Amino acid sequence: MKRVILTTGGTGGHIFPALAVAEELRERHPKIALLFVGGRRGPEEKLASHAGLDFVALPVSGVLGRGWRALGILGWLPRSVLRAIAIVRRFKPDVVLGLGGYAGFPLVLAAWILRVPTAIHEQNSLPGMTNRLLGRIVPRVMLSMPDDHNLFDARKVVVTGNPLRKSIRRLRSAQPEGESPRRNVLVLGGSQGARALNQAVLDSLEGFREERISLWHQTGAADWERVSREYVRLGWEQTRVEPFIENVAEAYGWADLVVCRAGATTLAELMVMGKPSVLVPFPYATHNHQMLNARHLEQSGAALVLMESYLAQVQLWTVIKDLLDIPGKLRDMRKAAWALGRPEAGVLVVQELEGLVHHE
Repeated sequence: MKRVILTTGGTGGHIFPALAVAEELRERHPKIALLFVGGRRGPEEKLASHAGLDFVALPVSGVLGRGWRALGILGWLPRSVLRAIAIVRRFKPDVVLGLGGYAGFPLVLAAWILRVPTAIHEQNSLPGMTNRLLGRIVPRVMLSMPDDHNLFDARKVVVTGNPLRKSIRRLRSAQPEGESPRRNVLVLGGSQGARALNQAVLDSLEGFREERISLWHQTGAADWERVSREYVRLGWEQTRVEPFIENVAEAYGWADLVVCRAGATTLAELMVMGKPSVLVPFPYATHNHQMLNARHLEQSGAALVLMESYLAQVQLWTVIKDLLDIPGKLRDMRKAAWALGRPEAGVLVVQELEGLVHHE
């Protein structure tokens, strides 16, 4: 392969797997030309540029809450597809990979119209509308989790896992660690933050102190000032409280237990690292996909799921204390998470793309 287009956008859950695929493509094909195509309003341009990828934006807009019937009203689809066709003709890719999100729809459709080999990758257990539609026309559908809902043609489906950055994958041990004498808890509010989860942690700070539980807390930028001020007020000045943890690999290595939302990329990281978790799914996620993602881990014994509505009824510190006080339980959760990990996901995705190009 010499030229590849990756297209997605909107949230880190779509964008970070795309960047991991780009990393693997560059490693296997050092002279490859990559182009990242996304929307104008999401974080994809900043993240792609930071990763050294050429970026082109399409005039796309979200239709969340209105359904795909709103496309005709919004009027961006025809313009975006025409723009995408021009991009494909100019760049001349060997293959195009879409990784979900409305921003990735026009480019995959344009490539299909121009008979360029196409594929999609879905991170969540329940696919979004973009990939459900594109799955009908592309020849290859790659999934992070099995298609339990039978939404795709089984002949097209390959379960690859969710591609992760090398900085995460390199910390995966040959076997999950045994019992730990530490009581380190990593709280990940998500890159956009999670105010309800942040508040539950703040409400439990006295309990954490009594149990000598150490915290490392990612709050999200919007809630950082409020949360960090409360930590200081309660005498937790030495605790790491950050709007966004840049070195998340270090944070995972430090943690004995992770409390977080249930985005697909975060869960893939937990599984590869073999980290037990308390998952609090975002209740307003499209199609409730975070709850479905979380249940997949819980049913495998790798996580405990706590609905956000329960946070006001239970003391979070007691839930965490109960887990930390049973080393054997944590050990079993580590093993279950580790067994689900797919560190080879990026390689498998690139191999599928190579197969499409070779077949063509």
